[in-house]
Amino acid sequence: MAPDQAQYEAWIEKTRVTQRKLKMILIPLAILSIVLLFVSKIAGAVGIVSCVLFGIFGFWITSSHVTGWNVEIDRLSNPRGQLNRDGRLKRERD
Repeated sequence: MAPDQAQYEAWIEKTRVTQRKLKMILIPLAILSIVLLFVSKIAGAVGIVSCVLFGIFGFWITSSHVTGWNVEIDRLSNPRGQLNRDGRLKRERD
């Protein structure tokens, strides 16, 4: 059974909560890594690189999930005749 619009919206909200949690974890870790740079350059650099990578990939993955679910919500709320061949909403230029 395919998910309905309410299920997609619930997933989007849970993903937004996950993004906020990720942000609340990464900010203090980044600050700690910057402070650690003054103690040990290698450890601080590893910490900063780790924070940057986790931030980029974490937000990239969660944002792409939200985008995909929003596309599915658009498909559910619009009849097939209003979508172009790429599955996007038709506009005047299509």
